[in-house]
Amino acid sequence: MNYTRLGLDVLLGSISGGVTSWVAVVMIFRPYERTFGLHGAIPKNKARLAKTIGKTVGERLLTPADIVEELQRSGLREAIETKLANVAVEALERDRGPLRELLPPAVVTELERLIAEAGPDAAAAYERYVATPAFEEQVRSFVARSRKEGPSAEAGSELSVERKTGLREKAADLAAGLIDDVIVKWALRAARSERARSMAVEAVHGAGVALLDRPLGRLGRWLPDDSPRRLVATAAPAVWEQIIEKLPALLETVDIPAMVERKVLGFSTQRVEDLVRGVTQRELNLIVQLGYVLGAAIGAAQFAVESLVRG
Repeated sequence: MNYTRLGLDVLLGSISGGVTSWVAVVMIFRPYERTFGLHGAIPKNKARLAKTIGKTVGERLLTPADIVEELQRSGLREAIETKLANVAVEALERDRGPLRELLPPAVVTELERLIAEAGPDAAAAYERYVATPAFEEQVRSFVARSRKEGPSAEAGSELSVERKTGLREKAADLAAGLIDDVIVKWALRAARSERARSMAVEAVHGAGVALLDRPLGRLGRWLPDDSPRRLVATAAPAVWEQIIEKLPALLETVDIPAMVERKVLGFSTQRVEDLVRGVTQRELNLIVQLGYVLGAAIGAAQFAVESLVRG
């Protein structure tokens, strides 16, 4: 037996099989761009690969039902209850300053603008109201009611009780109409004056500024001591039920396959190669190693066939 020829055939077959397998593995990824008519399988089919990955992930691996199921067993409900408890305690027990300090500067500026605009609007509404017959009727009713409820003037001590009563009734009958008219006209003139309008503007502006500058204090002082616990006990189940109820419909609006496809397409070809190799490098190495083994076996088989033919 020619062992030298056998060894040479096995060696050449092994090298041929290993190199061929190595070239096949390399051409899965290289060249990135078409060169001399050659183009790596993954770079050439990157768009189709991205679409396939997106469809697989969105329709089989990450469906809305899978996400909801995972949320239900992930401890999210307990986390929500804990967070709500912390928020409730923080909201009710913390001593808070005025809104001007709590709100962002841009919001405070907008509120101040609205307050400044509210003054003239309120004044215009006030002017329209005091000019109505209904307001005049209210003033007359108030004046008449005040006169009836007010204390009676005492006449001189030298008059008898009957005489005093008679004089008072006559004086009231004669002067009531005149006095009421004078008072009503004065009240209407004062209510409809420019000064009253200015006071309305100042009142609205002052109330708005006071609302911004007044410290809120501790909100929980108006509530029972166990309010945070009761709030969490009531709100947590409702919040969780709303999440579970609304989440599937919300997830249906998210095109997960398209999102994954765009993400993969955004990767560079080098990045795609790194991802694939990171998952399959062991198997790729095994392919090359099997190439060497199979090449050696083919070389040995070739030597055996040639020996039989010559024999």
